Amino acid sequence: MMKTFLENLEALSLAAGTSGDESAVRKIIYNEVISYPGCFVKTDNAGNLIVSKKGKKEPKNKLMLSAHMDEVGFIITHIDENGFLKFSNVGGIDSRVIVGKRLLVGENKIPGLLGSKAIHLVKKEEFDNPTKTNDLYIDIGADTKEEAEKLVKLGDRAVFDSDFEKFGNNCVMGKALDDRAGCAVLMELLKDEAEYNFTVCFTTREEVGGNSAGNAAFTVDPDIAVVVEATTAGDVPCVPGDKFICKQGQGPVVSFRDNGTLYDMELYHHVMDLCKENNIPAQTKHGICGFNDAKFIHQARGGIRPVAVSLPARYIHSPYATIDLTDAENTISLIKILSRELCEI
Repeated sequence: MMKTFLENLEALSLAAGTSGDESAVRKIIYNEVISYPGCFVKTDNAGNLIVSKKGKKEPKNKLMLSAHMDEVGFIITHIDENGFLKFSNVGGIDSRVIVGKRLLVGENKIPGLLGSKAIHLVKKEEFDNPTKTNDLYIDIGADTKEEAEKLVKLGDRAVFDSDFEKFGNNCVMGKALDDRAGCAVLMELLKDEAEYNFTVCFTTREEVGGNSAGNAAFTVDPDIAVVVEATTAGDVPCVPGDKFICKQGQGPVVSFRDNGTLYDMELYHHVMDLCKENNIPAQTKHGICGFNDAKFIHQARGGIRPVAVSLPARYIHSPYATIDLTDAENTISLIKILSRELCEI
């Protein structure tokens, strides 16, 4: 029996999958979509999960849709004599939001805690400066290096130990909604019978600026690519309106530019027109910030026409992000329309 969008999103959010270590997430997606009608699934050497969807017709334009499986996290780089773990970030993480947070470390999901110097030891001049990652450590309750080495090894990954739950007015909170929400959206697309053949790629290493999506695009060789992402919703206190980027609850976000891609303007306008024609609330991404897999996809082979459709998400790259489920529903509706319309324009 097919799982619902919310069931898939919860399973994906709770899974551990830092960049370069996405196997648990890939397994969840594979086990679900392999039973969907017309889906043929393979994994490439970069770890991307490539799903070919058989439709009723051959398209005029070969279409690829993608969402990345990886999340930000940590990698263990040193174990000291007292059993504390030093680490490096995997992806962009703000050190201000992680002190005191629970982690799961390594394949065995050892409980840990992100520690820092006690408050009464902090010098006066340090209070106005964010704690640097180099000054943090992970405490797994070991007393010695030998004890810690029985539980953890260098190169192990750590992720936030976060719950997944509904809250407020139709919202959910959980870790890694960037971009497990995008993955869950594309899984919804794959459930339906398709009008045209298309390909969905669940990609790796996006959070570390890797080129895995470019590898997938080279294999698929599409004419048009739609990247389904979660992007920063800045609609929170202390952020001026012109810095909002987008607003949660006002529909999918369509980009014309970010720090990695100048999007195809004809496609940008076409997508916005389709939203109006189908009464789907949508918004333009304001401000030029961040990038996504489109950066690498649009450069593959002889060039690929890119589109980005994003879910507004607050607090990404932290222990908890939020999305509005109404935004998710509208994004699913839009992606289903694009899977037909972009094949024939």
